[in-house]
Amino acid sequence: MEVHHPHHPTHKKKWREYFLEFFMLFLAVSLGFLAENYREHYIEKERAHELLNSFIKDVQTNIKFIDSMVQGNKNMIIKNDSAILYLLTNETLKVDSFFNLMPVASYRYLYNNETYEQMKNSGSLRYIKDTILLRHMIDYSNLSKSAEYRSLNLETEYVFHEYTEIMQKWLPIEISIKRQTGTFLNRPEFTAMLDNKEELQLMQTLNGIAMKVKGSVTGSRLQAMRQDLITIISRKITLVSGSNFYMLRTKAQALKLIDYYNTHERQGH
Repeated sequence: MEVHHPHHPTHKKKWREYFLEFFMLFLAVSLGFLAENYREHYIEKERAHELLNSFIKDVQTNIKFIDSMVQGNKNMIIKNDSAILYLLTNETLKVDSFFNLMPVASYRYLYNNETYEQMKNSGSLRYIKDTILLRHMIDYSNLSKSAEYRSLNLETEYVFHEYTEIMQKWLPIEISIKRQTGTFLNRPEFTAMLDNKEELQLMQTLNGIAMKVKGSVTGSRLQAMRQDLITIISRKITLVSGSNFYMLRTKAQALKLIDYYNTHERQGH
């Protein structure tokens, strides 16, 4: 006996239904892509804003550093001018008094630019749509680099080589001993580095002997000393003054940048 199953005809989709399904699938994928793209864009933009705030804090810190550097350089210039005056106005030069006028330290300007470099390398600068703010940032960075170059490649390079070599030529042994021992004996953090009492007593003895020596320079030796030292001290003053000039220009640009940021960008967020 044969069994006949009822036949159910299948429904054939029209091309419009296929198109609608394709369109809905395409729309879903596109909206998902756009949403993800917008989310990434939003996150990157917020990250750029965070970096911008961090950059402004770096600039504020650099301003304080510049103020300290400029004041230290001004004091150094005064001491160097006093040393030149002492050389010129004394026919008998007391080396102890003269070299005590000479500043030992040399200040170097190293500005903090980590955040700015991070913004450049990550492409975050492209999210700063305010072209005036961006221009201020670029100008500030360029001036900072110039100030750092002046301080490191011109001033410090000169001080650590030609200036120091000629200064050491005329520096008496007793002054060298007093500076070396005085560094340890006058500062507790350095005294603590001495290994034992014997080493401390030795350093105190050396310092005591050096303190008693009161040398002087006259005649042709003084003339030769003037020729060497006035030349290198004057050169140093010129370089230090140049460093101060560039640092003050950098500070002026930094203040302009911060003022613009506070007036425009901060109000926009």
